Amino acid sequence: MTEVNKQRFYKKLAVTGLAFTLVGAGTLGLHSLNFTGEPTVASAAAETYTTTANLNIRSGPSTSNAIIATVKQGTQLTVIGQAANGWLKVSYQGKTGYVSSEYVKKSASSTTKTYVTTANLNIRSGPSTSSAIVVTVKQGTQLTSTEQAANGWLKVSYQGKTGYVSTQYVKESTGSSEPAPAPAASVYVATANLNVRTTASTSGAVMATLKAGTQLDVTAKAANGWLKITYQGKVGYVSGQYVRALAGMKVVSNPESIQVVVNKQNKLPENYVPKDLVYTTIPFTFKEQTEKKKMRSEAAAAIAQLFAGAKKQGVTLLGVSAYRSHTTQSALFSSYVQRDGYDKAATYSALPGTSEHETGLGIDVTKGDGTCAAQDCFGGTKEAAWLDAHAAEYGFIIRYPKGKDAVTGYKYEPWHLRYVGKPVAQAIKSKGITLEEYYGIK
Repeated sequence: MTEVNKQRFYKKLAVTGLAFTLVGAGTLGLHSLNFTGEPTVASAAAETYTTTANLNIRSGPSTSNAIIATVKQGTQLTVIGQAANGWLKVSYQGKTGYVSSEYVKKSASSTTKTYVTTANLNIRSGPSTSSAIVVTVKQGTQLTSTEQAANGWLKVSYQGKTGYVSTQYVKESTGSSEPAPAPAASVYVATANLNVRTTASTSGAVMATLKAGTQLDVTAKAANGWLKITYQGKVGYVSGQYVRALAGMKVVSNPESIQVVVNKQNKLPENYVPKDLVYTTIPFTFKEQTEKKKMRSEAAAAIAQLFAGAKKQGVTLLGVSAYRSHTTQSALFSSYVQRDGYDKAATYSALPGTSEHETGLGIDVTKGDGTCAAQDCFGGTKEAAWLDAHAAEYGFIIRYPKGKDAVTGYKYEPWHLRYVGKPVAQAIKSKGITLEEYYGIK
């Protein structure tokens, strides 16, 4: 077998994933190929490539490495480096691995555009209604596209997935088309641990006990200071003495949107859990594999690229805290209420549902030595300066910038990054505004 034919043979195996055993390596001349160790990966700016065949993503730049994932022809991969022997280092759905360069091609450069769905809409695997449904998105969802439409269809990206939508049900975004959160009739919360009873009286049986900070679905006012509520599909009653209506509070209607606005006036639905949480691949200040290392898949891939980009410029970062479940936030807030009372706790701790950490799109970071984590001293570091200058290049914003306390409701937090996607992040950075100001909401 000639050297050229051998190379083609091994690259074919990279695609098909066929297992093979090396027999008589000396006879085949395999000593000239390096299958041991990982070659140095050349630094490169992140670029988008498209697979030209069904392709295995491997843990290292060789067919002898384990398969991390198998992707279909036409899948878009983010290339973050070039390895030896014709392999590329790629990022895909929060995972980092290697693919043979013979079966990918650089995506045609084009301007990324943002579209908004004008109806509930199916994203399909191909440009036809006969193609399989990849995911169904709600009206008002933002989709990104880097390809022109053909035959009335548009190739789009959404939450790490690539598919096609009919152009009949999308419109191009003008920059601030994200719908404002839809208001609830009223948002009520428990200001103390609270019993839900079967009747409007302390003589009624206790149906459940709710923690301080729990959102209540109040349907009517009962007699003698009691409120009628719906809890887990059942009707119950709570004492109005331990319930507060939050003036101006709204429940967002688009919690799955990458650009969702969550703050002290706009909260997530009760017990919301992001559907695509994955463990990030970045280093943290701790070793345990907890929920704090999770982010939504698109944000996880982006933060890995940000950390890699920072490192190439001599800036080392560590994660401190990313996702925080509603249960965790509820327990945390409730503990503060028990210690300091509701009013004081609400001044320094986010009400359950109003913390950006619950979206899976926010993350606190710090220096590579772990110091100044979530502390004011981080603001004076070279790491904070680098983030302020470059975070938007990776789709992140400094969520609570200096001098914007009255708008965001929080003091300056140079360590708190929020993923919103590159187009929105770069627009916010260029204008020196906040997410609230970008969408014109509070």
